[in-house]
Amino acid sequence: MSCSFTILSEYGEETFEIAYRSGSFEVNKYSGKYFSKRVYVNGFVYVYSSVKQSDLDLYDKHYLKSIIKLDQNVYCEEFSSRDFRIGEKFDFDNGVELIKTISERIRSSGLDCETILVSRNISLKHSVEEYDVESSENRYIHELYVYTYTIFMGRVVTSSRIIVSNKLRDLFNEIEPVVNNILNNIKNNLRAKSFNPVNTGKWRVLLTGDSACAFYHEIAHLLEADEPVKLPINYNFNIDLKITEDPFYPGPLQRLFDDELYPAWRRTIVDDGVVIDYFRTRTSCNGSKPGNARGLFTKPKPFYHQLIVKPGDWSIDEVMKEFRKILLVEDIFKAELFNNYINIYPETAYVYENDKWIPVRNILVRIPVNQLNNLFISLTRDINIRYSFEKNNPLYETTPSTLLEAQVLV
Repeated sequence: MSCSFTILSEYGEETFEIAYRSGSFEVNKYSGKYFSKRVYVNGFVYVYSSVKQSDLDLYDKHYLKSIIKLDQNVYCEEFSSRDFRIGEKFDFDNGVELIKTISERIRSSGLDCETILVSRNISLKHSVEEYDVESSENRYIHELYVYTYTIFMGRVVTSSRIIVSNKLRDLFNEIEPVVNNILNNIKNNLRAKSFNPVNTGKWRVLLTGDSACAFYHEIAHLLEADEPVKLPINYNFNIDLKITEDPFYPGPLQRLFDDELYPAWRRTIVDDGVVIDYFRTRTSCNGSKPGNARGLFTKPKPFYHQLIVKPGDWSIDEVMKEFRKILLVEDIFKAELFNNYINIYPETAYVYENDKWIPVRNILVRIPVNQLNNLFISLTRDINIRYSFEKNNPLYETTPSTLLEAQVLV
């Protein structure tokens, strides 16, 4: 449908940051407001932004950030007019207690650490005059970053964790699991040996923890409606796989509308192992429904807020019993989609063989995109959770551990 409208948005953020380093605190507080205007008209999207709303009204050409020509009509129906609030206000004393407790717990084990608590109060106000629509969102989100490190024989060994909640008090329940996981990773990374080049080649790889979430994150990039290279509709992964963008899942990024004010709804992207839809915006819906727009100060891109992958029916123990030799990958340095491969660079990895776990390092796991429909072996019942940022947008994922065939290189 040919139409025109303007979305005016006001983004406000008040942030407390408390860092605990070597027994001392550093406290920062900052706030700001930013305004954007996105104009959809005559086959184009014009994006303006400034720190003053009046600038957008008086001096449009000076604050024009981009002009995007569209290759399809804009979806111009169903604008959400809702008010959404989530989370609890930051409590300074509880914040201090939280990071001091977790830091002292780690330092008592002889490790150095840096703990940072970032508590954000994010407010969003939107209006679309042509449709007489006003919506708002007020969100409290508390992010705890724990960086642990030690030096052993001239080598720096690290482990880190990010835990997030809309309620600060919920983070206290995560202290012991996080500390235990960090200490275990540091211990195993100290023991890790360089992977023997003789053993490179095809492996059964069990992706768990952050690596499992990162793997599905890269698959999600292959399911964006506006990207020229993507998995085709009806592509079959040949495994019982279900991937959903779920704004109502009880994670930290629940929402009632997206960045183009389309009402929130659960979109299943992959069902029964088959690609049935893409992430879409008002400018890339192509006869389907929008609802996945991300971006206030750029042309909104189709992507997820909360990516939920349905668990399988295997347990980790069953995987160990069934497959006597595997490579398990947990923490990662990075993951990327590059040259038709999903590349995963492990921070924590183990070879499991003859009922023994051997920590290894200096490897690369490569998963060829053009063979994804032949690589999956099983999905587990356990759930891995990750909170991260991409292009300043927060992302949340819950995924099962996943066993597949991959290439292992050094």
